[in-house]
Amino acid sequence: MRTRPTAAQAASIARFLDELSRWNRSINLTGVGRDEAWRRHVEESLHLLDTADPPAGGTVIDVGAGAGLPGLVVAIVRPDLRVALLESDSRKQAFLTHVAGLFELDRVTVVGARAEVAGHESGLRESFDIALSRAAARPATLCELALPLLRVGGRLCALVADAPAAAAACLVAARICGGDTPRSADGIVIIGKNAPTPAAYPRRTGVPSRRPLG
Repeated sequence: MRTRPTAAQAASIARFLDELSRWNRSINLTGVGRDEAWRRHVEESLHLLDTADPPAGGTVIDVGAGAGLPGLVVAIVRPDLRVALLESDSRKQAFLTHVAGLFELDRVTVVGARAEVAGHESGLRESFDIALSRAAARPATLCELALPLLRVGGRLCALVADAPAAAAACLVAARICGGDTPRSADGIVIIGKNAPTPAAYPRRTGVPSRRPLG
């Protein structure tokens, strides 16, 4: 079923986009103009949410949250979820914290860390039902960064430019990190977590991007 924001939620999302546009004058958060933001940012975020289909009261992590897309949109339209926004850039962290406070999103947590570090931290490693991402890294790299954060039975859903090619490209990385065979659906790569991630992964900072698995 397609998620449709209520009137109140749509108004909150519009205010969020206004804040994004205002902050974007000072720090680089998005290359998308305000007039295109709903179509490009919000609709893509809702598409990811619908594909991921998190359970009621579940836990979601936005890997490489950036400007909070999809994570903040997900938090607004699904207030039952606990949403973690994983972002290493301090200026983007400040924006995410500001918006979460502005809209009183009490179930949102901003995690200021590299994914390589977060993936080994107690309370984050193998803790989430759903991991979401919008082209935060190359497919094999993203598998190594995101799958360690998922519990067994969880799912990674990543919006990418060429989903069938991306699914093929991350097959080895997914299996090494405890994932099942990647599949693609309507622009999204979907990988279920069917086994614990070996303790060696993710590798130290920078290595997953320099030397992708497989």
